[in-house]
Amino acid sequence: MELNLNLTRRAVVLGVATLVAVGGAVAVGLSGDSAAPAASAGTGKPAPALVGETTPLAPDAFPGITVQGVGKVTGTPDTLVLTLSITKSAGDVSSAMNGMAGTMTAVQNSLKSSHVAEADMKTSGLGVSPQYDYSSNKRTLTGYEATENLTVTLRDTKTAGATISAAAAAGGDATQISGLSTDLQNDSGPLNQARDAAFNDAKAKAAQYAKSAGRSLGAVVRVEENVSTQPSPTGMNVPAAAGDKAVASVPIQMGSTDVTVQVTVVFSFG
Repeated sequence: MELNLNLTRRAVVLGVATLVAVGGAVAVGLSGDSAAPAASAGTGKPAPALVGETTPLAPDAFPGITVQGVGKVTGTPDTLVLTLSITKSAGDVSSAMNGMAGTMTAVQNSLKSSHVAEADMKTSGLGVSPQYDYSSNKRTLTGYEATENLTVTLRDTKTAGATISAAAAAGGDATQISGLSTDLQNDSGPLNQARDAAFNDAKAKAAQYAKSAGRSLGAVVRVEENVSTQPSPTGMNVPAAAGDKAVASVPIQMGSTDVTVQVTVVFSFG
């Protein structure tokens, strides 16, 4: 004899409303009530309940608002980061390397005499490669080229132009300056201001949504922070010195740097 049982159930209903606002995201959590499970057909007994169906959620089980706030403060850069290289060519590897090393030493000594600390000079690349002549439909080795890259942090922005010019003169025609960028290292002041602005932005949004939901704004449950800086790149093309001809002091405009803080704040309902 076959026995067919048809089991029916009613699921717990949990209402969650999600609102998306311009400039940030907001999630508003609301809770609802659950219905009792229906009886099994032909038995008069309640159907077996799935996990979570027999315990209704409390009215405020998941209350709260999650918002994002943004704060941006513009500051003046206090540091320059210079990238330069020295390249020397010779008929053999040793001569190319020795020539490059001697010229780079002269450049570093010039930087030291301009009060650049050794800790602010970092070798960022070193290489030597063969050079070929491809004329006459054949490859002929003509010598070797050695290159060393140096990254320099210049903390005295007022004398940075003269420092760069003196270093270029010390390196002569072997010097190539490939980049110069600004940085804001002492950013505690702008950073604190941006944090305050970001949190106030988040709180204002949360208060607005709480009011629209007919609730009061409660305590802060969680705060997550993301900080970014956007320095203004400074392009340069410094000509190398020709013989004993001095290079004029390079004019440098520091521009500005934006410090941006984004926070995600979770508020409870009051």
